[in-house]
This record gives sequence, C-alpha cells and structure tokens, in this order.
Amino acid sequence: MKSPDISRVVDIFLTLPPEDQEEIFQVGATFRRIDLEKQIARAQERLRQLETKYGITLEELERQGLPDDADYEMHEDYVEWHYWATLLKKAQQTLDLLADFSRVNE
Repeated sequence: MKSPDISRVVDIFLTLPPEDQEEIFQVGATFRRIDLEKQIARAQERLRQLETKYGITLEELERQGLPDDADYEMHEDYVEWHYWATLLKKAQQTLDLLADFSRVNE
C-alpha cells in the first residue's frame, strides 16, 4: 500500500467544514485511544508474566545484568522484555498526547 502524501491529505482535510474536521478527528482519536489501551494492557500483561517468571523487574535486571548462567531462553526473553517495555512506553506517550488534544478541545 502506497503511503499517502501527508501535505495533500492535510490540504484536503482543511477543505472540509470545521464541524466535519472535528468529528473526523474525534472519531479517529477515539479509535486510536482504544487501540492504544489494548496495546498497553497486552504489554503490561506480558511484562507481568516475565517478571513473575524471573522474579525480577526489567529495571532490576538492567542494574544487575544477566546472570552468568543465563540460558538461551532467558536471552530471548530479555530481548522480548525490552520490546514490550518499549511498546508500553511509546503507546503511553501517544495516549497522553491524545489526552492533551482532548483537553484543548474542552
């Protein structure tokens, strides 16, 4: 799928009446918020599973470093752990920005 030319999309969007712009934005923001909340819940659950499995948080593991006897599975989990932590952080930041947009329109 070809990526849209964002400036063209903005130009078209701005030709719409303000009430349509507002509605499109609100509907889009609502669906994106729901998607982000699902991502956050999924990431939090996976992070909890990894913390339970190893009895340590990622932050503590980062401070201590991987144990000398860490096996292949732990190394793989460590990479996955970082993935979920990064996804959680990015999704939360985007959700916070959407909340800021909502407050501006109040």
